[in-house]
This record gives sequence, C-alpha cells and structure tokens, in this order.
Amino acid sequence: MLAWQDGRLASDILEEQKKLKEADIVIFQFPMYWFSVPAIMKGWMDRVLTLGFAYTLEKRYSEGIFREKKAMLSFTTGSHETMFNSSEIIGDMNVTLWPVQNGVLNYCGFQVLAPQIFWAPTHLSAEARGSLLEGWRTRLQGLFSEAPLAFPPVDLSQS
Repeated sequence: MLAWQDGRLASDILEEQKKLKEADIVIFQFPMYWFSVPAIMKGWMDRVLTLGFAYTLEKRYSEGIFREKKAMLSFTTGSHETMFNSSEIIGDMNVTLWPVQNGVLNYCGFQVLAPQIFWAPTHLSAEARGSLLEGWRTRLQGLFSEAPLAFPPVDLSQS
C-alpha cells in the first residue's frame, strides 16, 4: 500500500489503474490455462489491483471500491463443456472460477457478470465458431443491463 499511497508505482501500472477508473465494464479475455487465468493475467491482477487502489480492509466485497463497475471473465477452454461438471474429471466450472470471480473480482467490489465461455473452439467448425462469435456480439450489446452473479453477503465487521 505504501507504494500506491506514495505514488511510487511504475508508470505502466498507473496507466492500467487509470483505465480501470475510467471503465464501466471490465472484460478479462483469455484462454483458460491450468484451470485458471494465464500467468501474465494473474501478474497483471497482482500488480494493478493493489491495496489502497482496488481494495482496503474496510472497502471489500459489496462495499468495495469498484462496486459501481461490472466485470466478467470471457475465455476459451481446451475441453468440451460436457467435461466441466461435478461428475466428470475436470469438475464443476463454477468451482474452478470461484477464486477469480469471488476472490479477486467480487473482493474488489466489482459486480461480477456470468462468464462468457467458449468451449473448445479449436474442435469446432468455422461455421460453429462464427455462431459463437455472433452470440457473443449479441450478448455484448446487452451487457450493461445484465444482472450480476449473487455472492454470499459479507459482514465486514466480523472479519
């Protein structure tokens, strides 16, 4: 927090923080890698979502600094959707996404929208991929009116 308070963050981090301040919706676009975001995106989150800028002990979750902003994950997988459920080897996608959606985005106060998941696009025909993109285009047009995901309420006085 001292670096952020003292204005000693690197210029590239300050530029990214400025972009976040100006954004209404933040979409994290990535290929799922080892059941999470790629290392470069995790590094971005670690460097940009700093204590004091993105959260404080008093300003977290529903009281978070970014409570007026929406965020969502949009990503591709290498496996088909049928592999991502509690009875399959990969497991429930909601469990996989919990650390990022709740532990990062919700923690910083973002209203987290349902993820946009492109299941195994490399296994699809060009026509099927085109349909996916058309569906994404349609969703983007209504993103501002989407209701966020529900997370358990947090009483910060108890933490």
